[in-house]
Amino acid sequence: MAQSSVTIYGRLDAGVGTRDKGTGSDSKMFTGGDVGLTTPRLGFRGSEDLGGGLKVNFQLEQRIDLDSGAQQPTKANGVDVPGFKGAATVGLAGGFGQIRAGRMLTVYDDVRALSNSRNLFDSNGLTPTASVFKTISGTKTKNADYSSRFNSQLRYDMPVMGGVYGGVSYAFEQTSGKGDKLVGFMLGYKAGGLDVALGYQDEKTKNKYTTLAGAYDMGSFAVSAGYNRRNGTLTADGDDDEYNLGVEVPVGAFKLSAGYAAGKTKNVTSTAKSSGFGVGGTYSLSKRTRLYAGYSKVEEKTAGKVTGKDTILSLGVRHDF
Repeated sequence: MAQSSVTIYGRLDAGVGTRDKGTGSDSKMFTGGDVGLTTPRLGFRGSEDLGGGLKVNFQLEQRIDLDSGAQQPTKANGVDVPGFKGAATVGLAGGFGQIRAGRMLTVYDDVRALSNSRNLFDSNGLTPTASVFKTISGTKTKNADYSSRFNSQLRYDMPVMGGVYGGVSYAFEQTSGKGDKLVGFMLGYKAGGLDVALGYQDEKTKNKYTTLAGAYDMGSFAVSAGYNRRNGTLTADGDDDEYNLGVEVPVGAFKLSAGYAAGKTKNVTSTAKSSGFGVGGTYSLSKRTRLYAGYSKVEEKTAGKVTGKDTILSLGVRHDF
């Protein structure tokens, strides 16, 4: 007889602090989605054992603005609508690996997450990569960083063989008639504390991204790093060379982390450079609850002049269930 299970899970993240983008400091409540460890969410996932090593899996996940309780919208055919922004998938898994269909993270995002895994906990806003790899003043190309999720996506993850893992993503048009499809792949190797991977993502009509990432856990401390190359679809968009580095040190219930990121946009009239650093830490009250604090500062320059800033200080709490 087929066996099935459903799990309800969630994550709550809220904090207070200040953010200054060069026009004055703004004190506010952060709800994880803008600045914090992660975005608040409520989700459902489950599976059914079909026998013979075959399973059907599903996931539905909504993102939430904790300060108001409002659902974060997602885009459908270019329009913001309520829905399961985090994930909406169904698929089959077995000895062949796993294939899923719906809205979900791309395989390329797995590689970018690896590069930031020890860089301020790969957190929203506090990890400097978040601001350095995308525009902070409008000088760099609009939408310069990649899209982590796509609608109408097919994703295949191969079974791990001898430490080797990989996957492929393909997404149909996001907006009818726009040709904004996705093709991506990733290939990695993991053994002991070492994890390295290469990822590629072609967002048709926008940009192409290539990332090489790695992480190593030595017990007393861990490091992660990555190199990212963005190739603009149009010459005027320019190309980016970017890198990031992070370190994490556990000390009892504390985890301390520091990170750095830098990027340069080339092949445009004015060369834009951006760089930033961040420091922070967490304190575990239990396996599911932690306090955190972080500070990050990013600066962008064009033709030697400062054209953008983003400085963040945040204190908060995160709870998983």
